[in-house]
Amino acid sequence: MSQGTLDTTIEGGLRERVSTERLQAHLNVFSTLFRDTGSEDEWTAARYVVDTVTGYGLEAEILEFDSLISWPLEGKLALLDAEGREVEQVQVRTRSFGAQTPPGGVEAELVFVPFAPPKPGEMIFSHRAVAGDYTGLDVTGKVVITADGGPDGIRRAQEHGAAGHVHIWPSDEDVVHEMIGTSVWGTPTPESAKRLPTIPVLGVKKADGERIAGMLNGGSIRVRLESNVKTEWMHIPLATAAIPGGGSDDFLLVGAHIDSWYEGVTDNATGDVALIEMARILSEHRGDLRRGVRFCWWPGHSTGRYSGSTWYADTRFRELRDRCIGYLNIDSPGVRETETWDCRYNMGEIEHVTAAVVQELSGQQPNIRRPLRAGDQSFLGVGLPSLGAYRMLPVDHPDRKAVGGCGGAYWWHSPEDTLDKADAEILAEDVQIYLTMTARMCLPEVIPYNFVPSAQDFLDHLGPLQEGAGQHLDLTGTISAAEAFRAASQRLNEAPTGDIRRRNEGLKRLTRIVNPALFTVDGPYEMDPALQLPVLPGLAPMQDLAKLDPTSSEFYFLLTKLRRQRNRIEDALLEAAELARHLAR
Repeated sequence: MSQGTLDTTIEGGLRERVSTERLQAHLNVFSTLFRDTGSEDEWTAARYVVDTVTGYGLEAEILEFDSLISWPLEGKLALLDAEGREVEQVQVRTRSFGAQTPPGGVEAELVFVPFAPPKPGEMIFSHRAVAGDYTGLDVTGKVVITADGGPDGIRRAQEHGAAGHVHIWPSDEDVVHEMIGTSVWGTPTPESAKRLPTIPVLGVKKADGERIAGMLNGGSIRVRLESNVKTEWMHIPLATAAIPGGGSDDFLLVGAHIDSWYEGVTDNATGDVALIEMARILSEHRGDLRRGVRFCWWPGHSTGRYSGSTWYADTRFRELRDRCIGYLNIDSPGVRETETWDCRYNMGEIEHVTAAVVQELSGQQPNIRRPLRAGDQSFLGVGLPSLGAYRMLPVDHPDRKAVGGCGGAYWWHSPEDTLDKADAEILAEDVQIYLTMTARMCLPEVIPYNFVPSAQDFLDHLGPLQEGAGQHLDLTGTISAAEAFRAASQRLNEAPTGDIRRRNEGLKRLTRIVNPALFTVDGPYEMDPALQLPVLPGLAPMQDLAKLDPTSSEFYFLLTKLRRQRNRIEDALLEAAELARHLAR
């Protein structure tokens, strides 16, 4: 793999320019704003970003668009006696995009659905592939209470006929977290709008949920559930800024969501000010950058289910497809007492960039992981290589809980995410990591991709799929195509660079072929649901074939779908191998 010589002098200069004082000053401003998407405070934050980076000499603007936004309002869960009188009210939060209840709420019997707990230190996003156990349960017209939460759990309850869903948080913090109930990624289409929840949804603390579940052992319980949700079209701001490259029109996309729950200091004011500081420093070194950097502060992250980054992917598709070399998402850096780097959201072709930077600057052995279906990863279908690293609280830290951000801290998505939860010195160190990753993407003459790990991703997942359901669907040709792609990728790494422009254009093209096959079901032009799926999600249902009656319509329907997914993936591999061989000539 030819990357050219790394100019560590420039990298060192970037890192030396990071200012803890500037970061703290920006955090002080953001901590005064409740940046709900569509609110005046969010607009104030977007204007602050643009005014600040314009003062650094960047081209910056606010893009405006309409988005379907859902603000959770007041909710209520009351336990009733035999006469329907309220005997207890439980602390709850409604869920964004949950259904609005009629006046007076919904009254129904409560049913507990068992659910396997997450492992200690596990993030809630990584646990969503587990399903609640509805075996032997009739929940039709009843309210489900379960730790099977997130859009997956809500969907399962709805499919079983439940009249409402109450999510028991899986870890023991004394906080009820704000969450999003829909699996629709970004603004809905006519097809995806059918997946918006049609039942009311609430969240409760683990202690309350388990106590109520225990009460059900002594007999049935009726509840009154109220969910008030403001779901409507709102006009929202997307702040963006750009630094052009000196030798190419290509650019690295760097994003952070600007909306928040409450002050949201570590989710994600710290990320927002990290981008501001990166923009300042990189602008001062713009003459050293071979490729440019594009900064975006996404609205609609939580109450729009990533609608800002999705809108950008939709409306800047051609530009991203032709010129963007990768996407670095920055969410929840600079959290106090965080120590351990978690290198999630990294695709195979650029995992070495993240791994090298984290190891060199932190001394830690990086745990490279592939992208989760979360965190404004709206560019998988476009084919953009994703890279990322996040500093976390130690697993045994008392503040570490089963949450999705804030370094794993209990205050995620709650009013407790305040200024005291950030550490500007830690944030400065995190910004140094991100600046170095950016430099390693934007300084070399040849884009630093290595597709051997990407090819290995296909092989690592195709093999077990073949073993599990090979009697129903033959993947032999697909595995052979993956082996050919791996061999061609290795040959490409060893080949002379030749014409640099030709090489870079071909390398970008390879990412557009490989990544939609590896990480999406619907491909470049649609957004897959916000549900956790493995690598090669199009073939993941192969494991279900063996569970179905091979004479049933359900079996043949799924088999037909899987054949088409196999053809799509195999075709991508054959095309990628041919292109890699061509570039190596």
